[in-house]
Amino acid sequence: MKQVKTLLAFVLALTMLTGLWTAAAAEEGTGMNAYIMFANADWSTQYWGSDAEGVQAANALVTGEGEYTIGLTFENESAGLAFAAIGIDAGEIAFPEYKIEVKDIRVNGESIAFTKGYTSSDDGVVTRMNLYNEWVSELPADARSFDGSLEGASPIVVDKEAFAAVKSVEIDFALHRFGVDTAYIMYANADWSVQYWGGDAPEGVTAANAVIHGFGDYTVGLAFAEESAGLAFSALGIVSGEKTYPGAYLKINEIRVNGEAIEAAKGYTSSDDGVTTRMNLYNEWVSELPADARSFDGSLEGASPIAVDKEAFAAVKSVEIDFSLLPVTDTAYIMFANADWSVQYWGGDAPEGVTAMNATVDGQGTYTIGLEFAEESAGLAFSAVGIVNGEKTFAGYFIDVTDVKINGESIEVGRGFTTSDDGVTTRENLYNEWVTDLPAEARRADGILEAASAIIVDKDAFAAVKSIEVTFDYIYGKPAAKATDAPLTEEEAAELQKADYNAYIGVQTESYIFRNSWNDTYGRDDADHEGYFSRLTGWDADNNAVDYGGSFTDALLSNEGEYSVSLTTGDMGFGTDSFFRLLYVSTELPSKLVKEGYVTIDNVRVKIGESATQDYTDVDVSGEYVRIVIIDQYNRSEDPFGYTVPGAGAAITVTFNVTGLTD
Repeated sequence: MKQVKTLLAFVLALTMLTGLWTAAAAEEGTGMNAYIMFANADWSTQYWGSDAEGVQAANALVTGEGEYTIGLTFENESAGLAFAAIGIDAGEIAFPEYKIEVKDIRVNGESIAFTKGYTSSDDGVVTRMNLYNEWVSELPADARSFDGSLEGASPIVVDKEAFAAVKSVEIDFALHRFGVDTAYIMYANADWSVQYWGGDAPEGVTAANAVIHGFGDYTVGLAFAEESAGLAFSALGIVSGEKTYPGAYLKINEIRVNGEAIEAAKGYTSSDDGVTTRMNLYNEWVSELPADARSFDGSLEGASPIAVDKEAFAAVKSVEIDFSLLPVTDTAYIMFANADWSVQYWGGDAPEGVTAMNATVDGQGTYTIGLEFAEESAGLAFSAVGIVNGEKTFAGYFIDVTDVKINGESIEVGRGFTTSDDGVTTRENLYNEWVTDLPAEARRADGILEAASAIIVDKDAFAAVKSIEVTFDYIYGKPAAKATDAPLTEEEAAELQKADYNAYIGVQTESYIFRNSWNDTYGRDDADHEGYFSRLTGWDADNNAVDYGGSFTDALLSNEGEYSVSLTTGDMGFGTDSFFRLLYVSTELPSKLVKEGYVTIDNVRVKIGESATQDYTDVDVSGEYVRIVIIDQYNRSEDPFGYTVPGAGAAITVTFNVTGLTD
């Protein structure tokens, strides 16, 4: 069972070493000291968390999520402001990834205006939120916000003029483990005439969104002034959920259409953009579950992007969804095999004669797990602490075994390490004779692998075992940064420069008439949707694919020179659509060649129907392959130039120059 929710001993050791845990917090021993960092205009009055002459501090003991007030009172009036911030000693250790939200700032008892800040750390130990810091020119890499968005966040959130003559400063702030967010229904009816994608609702649509303020049950809804016919797409979304509640799960409890509950199959939680958490209710564009799909019950069996029957949406006045937002949890257990392998346990249901006391892990903390044997177990062949899906649920976390009891008596424990054999289960070996060298992925919270071993207990202590109990600290750790691909060698680059690469024009209109990238769903190699790549495809009111015909001229990039790709519309043109959501060229050219300067694409010219030829070069190398982006309403705020969507039998041509390719 779980014994302790905070790693006080671990925190105490680290903070004592750094000297950053102040006396006020140490005396209490139950939290971290929060205070106002402050320097007036000429730095004659300063406060940094400990006693300062002429300054009386009202600090706060932070014990976790909640609201706190901190303050400073000055014996002599303090003039101006050079620097100010909220600081929490050892906050990055005791409360990793928590976020500060400022509620009110009072100078001389009067509230002053403030804008949006962000939470970060300069040293990986003290958590802070800058209130006035002119030395920060851009947001740091670890910047985070309670609402999941850094838009508008700044290191300067107060006007220093408000500090011209200061006798006192008070700040009310909240500390969030997760964050505040908004849940809503994404929706488009059959002909896309009625849509809602969060934020302000269009005329005729009333959105009942939910403010997410923690794990629990919520309801969201949409109401329509006029009956909405059919369904093209729908999903449950949380605006910045991947940031505010990373890894959390959505669980649909009930869906009501016009007040009547409808049947819903099993969905899954995922994200299209790494920001918005979503559960598709009806999405025909997903042909297979995405890599980040996850389910509250730990199984994706039967999960589908189509969880509702669109026939239930034939005539809609209202839609309501009851759902739960559930935390990430996992299971810790003892892997065990006695000397002759006659008694074993590897998680899950225990075999006859073995009782497992596993623990539900929900983040940083101290946990105890155990095994009991109906008959005395003799000797030890193997043992380890395991977290079933730890490399995925709590990527980067560390296991540190602190106590092992055999038959109720503690035995000596050596220095272990955290690792994974399969990239899924996180483990710390207790006794593993098969590991002679530390694996490449071995890690420890203190960063010191010297003397760490896969054998940290004496197997002689297991000669006659009736019970095993292991206590361990589960320590917050960020996922290891993905190794940056090594730059191309001259030889590798030369080989790639000699190769030939195809280039294809791609398009998507307002009603989703499209030709996708060659490597996307509905692309060149998608065996489940053969034929789509060789034509323009649209959708009817029932979401059936419609062949819009058309033809394409693609290009083979084989040397330096000028190339063109084009499409010519069929008899249906682009229907009644008046704008493009996407217009681009997808290529097989590896992005590394362009990023590292071996190949250049420039002088891009675009001609759309009878519109004038436009010059516009935007080469996208963020993915594996180079794309030339002309129009992208999803990631570009404005179209680069004016145009008219061409009708039947018209052409769109993109011409560009390539240098750096060789025969």
